[in-house]
Parts: sequence; structure tokens; C-alpha cells
Amino acid sequence: MTTSPWDFGIQKELGLVDEKLREMVKSQEQVLTDASLHVIEAGGKRLRPTVTILAYKALGGRDVGKIVDIAAGFELIHSATLIHDDINDGGSTRRGRMTVYKKFGLHDAIVTGDFLFAKAFQLGGTFDKTVVDTTSDACAALAEGEILQNRYRHKKDLTIDTYLQVAERKTAQPIKAGAMVGGYLAGGSSEEVASLGKYGLDLGIAFQIVDDILDFTGDEKKTGKMVGNDLKEGNLTLPSLLAIKSSDDAKKAILAVISQEDPSVESVKECAKMVVKSGAIEKARGMGEYYGMEALGHLGCLSDTSYSKALRDVVAKVLERDS
Repeated sequence: MTTSPWDFGIQKELGLVDEKLREMVKSQEQVLTDASLHVIEAGGKRLRPTVTILAYKALGGRDVGKIVDIAAGFELIHSATLIHDDINDGGSTRRGRMTVYKKFGLHDAIVTGDFLFAKAFQLGGTFDKTVVDTTSDACAALAEGEILQNRYRHKKDLTIDTYLQVAERKTAQPIKAGAMVGGYLAGGSSEEVASLGKYGLDLGIAFQIVDDILDFTGDEKKTGKMVGNDLKEGNLTLPSLLAIKSSDDAKKAILAVISQEDPSVESVKECAKMVVKSGAIEKARGMGEYYGMEALGHLGCLSDTSYSKALRDVVAKVLERDS
């Protein structure tokens, strides 16, 4: 059983989420099951189901089966997007293992992603219109974020504002949706559900900023990808955008790398070192902490329980993670 490395007192529920994921990906076509399990069993933080379950319990929700189903639905959507992202980015490894499209081929990977989306909406479709609309809106935002990000791939004119739009749509909106659905299903007031949504949005942006920092500072054995991978794929992120502002030399080197379809590993790693030396990592970390503090500020409406405390602890874990 694959469980989250973060323990917020809901390991039992996350275990049930994993069981539901395995149940949902059983198919008459074995390759669909195998490819689905390949991405699901790679582990990860299980951040989306964690936030969904904690939001539900923080507002007094008690029907474990109900929240496990929708939490699994959000994780299936996330798994589908990982498969499609790796195809779009040409990524060969994720979380230290071969990506689905590298292992199973392009055709089967695309179909597996579609299969996972279908299974997610099989789960989500059993809920009412509010849950379905919230989930589908997050999926639409995710698709829009992917298009927006790709528009600036290998290009030099990405701004920090646009970067934050991409982070919001691709990463934060699904986390926001999970938090809102958790609160809604627990019977929370409209104000409580809205506050949980704002928490999820800011948490998601903080998570993405830390993820982009780790692209430059992370241990390759822990992150499962080479340092500077975003630059190699032609994507500017917050640390590289801040480094560009630090000096003409850094700007010239970074823009030269991201404009190439296949830059050398040496040039990518040299650029990554320049980003670290520029002081951009510290500035980016400060922005991540800002969004983390904003997330915490939205939890004032919650009663003081072990689950509301756990939602606060999630923010700390996101900010201090090293993989």
C-alpha cells in the first residue's frame, strides 16, 4: 500500500484512498491497469486527497466512505495530468522512475490518461451538481494552465504575473477544489467553504514555488529528475525569472538555454548554478513563504481541532519539503 510520507492523523483514510485507486483502475485491458498503477504506485505527497480529507474533517465530516471516494477522484485527475504533462514535456523520469509514455509507449500513455480522467468522473459524478461543477472547473483551469505554459515555452517574455497564473491554474486550482469540496460535503457554511478554497489556492501556489526552487536545489536522487530540468524543457520559472533580473550575464545564459530545443546537460547545469548564486532562490523562497502565510490566514474561521491544526501543519510541510 502506498501512503503519504506526511502523517497528519489520516493515514487510515489515505490507505482507503489508495485501495479505491487500485479498485478504480482495474480494466479488462491489462495495459491500462499496469500503466495506471505505474503512476499511482510512484508515491508522491498525496497532497490533494490530504487537503480534501482534512478540510472535511475540520468541519466535522464523519462519512469516511464519501470523502474517500471524492479524494480518490482528485488523485486520479492528478495522475492523469502527470501522464499527459510528461508527454508534453518529453520527460523521461518522474519520482525516480520511468515515465508512463517512456515505459508503455505514447499511444498507451495518452489512452491511460484519458482512462484515468474517465474513472475520476465516474467517482465524482455520483455527487451533486456543486461537487461536479467545482471539480470540472478545476479541470478546465488545469487545461488552460497547460496551454498558457506551453505558449511561453522556449520564449523569453514570460512575466512573474503570468508565471503565477500558470501556477494557479495548473497546481493551485485542483487543491482549491479539493478543499472546497471537502468543506462543502461536511456541511460547512458558504463562508467556511470559500475560506477553505482560498487556503487551497494559496497553498497550491506555495507548493508550486517550492517545487520550482527544488528544480535548482534538490537532490536528484530524491526529486527523481536532473537539476535544472525546467530550463532544459524550455520553461522559465520563478527562480530563473528572478535570476534574470539579477545580472546581464545570468539573463544571457538563461535565455540562451531556454531558447534551445535540446540544450546540453553541461549548459543547463551551469545555468542552474548561476541561478543559485544570483540570490534568486532566497527571493523565491520568500515569495513561497508569503503564500504560505496567506494560506494560514484563511483558516481563522475553523474551530481549533486536530484537523484544523493539521491543515496548518500542511503549510509548514509544503514550505520545508526537500523533494
